[in-house]
Amino acid sequence: MDTLQNAPTSNKFINYRPIAEIAVGLMLGIAVCGIMPAGGAAVLCIMTACGAAGVVFALLRHTRSALFAASVLIGILFAALRLPTELPNGNYTVSGIVLSAEYSDGETELILTKSELHLSASAGIFRREGRVKIITEGYLNIDVGDGVYIPKVYLRGAAKADSSERSRFLKQLSEGITASGRLYGGGSNDDGSTAVDEISVVSKHNLPVREALTSVRSSIVRHIGRIFGTDAGIVSALIVGDKTALQSDRTEAYRATGTAHLLAISGFHTGIIAAILGLFVPKRKRWLRTAFVGIGLIMYCCIAVYAAGIVRASIMVICALLCRALNRRADSLNGLAAAAVLILAFEPFQLYSVGFQLSFAACFGLILFSKQFETALASAHIPLAGSVSACLGASIATAPFQAAYFGCLPLYFVAGNLIAVPLFSLVMVLCIAILIIGIPFPGFAAVLAVAPRAVLFVVERCLGFLSALPYASLDLPTIPLASCALFLAMLFVLSPYVLRPFQKKAGLAVFCLLLFTCSLVFSIITL
Repeated sequence: MDTLQNAPTSNKFINYRPIAEIAVGLMLGIAVCGIMPAGGAAVLCIMTACGAAGVVFALLRHTRSALFAASVLIGILFAALRLPTELPNGNYTVSGIVLSAEYSDGETELILTKSELHLSASAGIFRREGRVKIITEGYLNIDVGDGVYIPKVYLRGAAKADSSERSRFLKQLSEGITASGRLYGGGSNDDGSTAVDEISVVSKHNLPVREALTSVRSSIVRHIGRIFGTDAGIVSALIVGDKTALQSDRTEAYRATGTAHLLAISGFHTGIIAAILGLFVPKRKRWLRTAFVGIGLIMYCCIAVYAAGIVRASIMVICALLCRALNRRADSLNGLAAAAVLILAFEPFQLYSVGFQLSFAACFGLILFSKQFETALASAHIPLAGSVSACLGASIATAPFQAAYFGCLPLYFVAGNLIAVPLFSLVMVLCIAILIIGIPFPGFAAVLAVAPRAVLFVVERCLGFLSALPYASLDLPTIPLASCALFLAMLFVLSPYVLRPFQKKAGLAVFCLLLFTCSLVFSIITL
């Protein structure tokens, strides 16, 4: 973490970072738009007019206040512009192009783009800029780029007016999905796929670039399957983010020990890829190194078919490399804020993505406290102080989000991550090297694969032992997202970024804690 000038006698309240203020303002504006009722055009116009007046007034009095007000206003506008037109629930005739087709747990999930929806009870046609998700039982022999026609399917749209539907609506929007429905299969075709009379392929090869990327990814997955055998599901998730072959019984120990993030392609994997790429270019050639690593990460994002976690992490890595190339101090908080601004500017409703919230909360906790924890642990002569402090910082910040989405908190997360993270780093490096060797020598690569598979075996045995211990996880009440934001605000107040004496910081932290507690009590009462 960056060295901060934590001077209690300073007149400044915080160690100011404009890009961080813009990121917070954008998030607040998007959150306001997210809770706005359907048909809130009049409310939006009033808020826009008031916001513009507030920005003008703030510019005359205080530039920083104006920047924050403008960021909130822009966040509201960005989110409002990306809101889909309201789609009533009902039976639709659907046509569109398959963007992805994933088979898992006995079901096929189709994501359609460039869709046209015709409501059976109306003569109107809805053209959707977003995506339509169709789930059907069994395996469908449908490929990416196929044009499909469905004469009748019941779709659920963006029913924002109903508060009980709001979380489903926002989760759909975070995935770019504006409507979803389900089809039920009949018999079986000659090729073993499920026969669904209500869906037919009307054209092929409509998305050549996406088809090529999906084909490359599928080839890598098949290559992994030939080399790694029964461990192919874990390796595919590690390398390209393909989870279709992951077995639920194998992933249970990861979830119980707080190490499931290792199976979701994200910053951990991106950092390893960036470190490997950086080995090929000397550090003194900053621009060449930045360009080489940046292009490599962009290619990795393409192979992973633009997985949201790796796109977020790649932006952060590229921001840090650009800072170094420009001889600027690589500020961790600025890098995190810049990544958030870039992502939310293009996809505002990523704010409601579970992956976005967990990854940014983890990075936020690392930035705020990992250095302080490491200093304290090192002074106490505790071994592996750096690794323990990183686990603590990330786990503390993500704890309320764990409760919000999973209803529990793994209590042995430090031990689990201390075992799994370094060994998974080794596994990933070995797997990449073996896959490259396996291109000309697949048989030899299968023999070499015994090493990472043995490491995986040891890791899973250790995690299984931890998950079987008493009190492996603590059940927690569901926490609203507003409470999670208050918790992060409390952590920020306690961090070195707030330049106040400890007594005043403690008072502010207690105030945030009281608000956090009140919000929890209110959410429990209103359940």
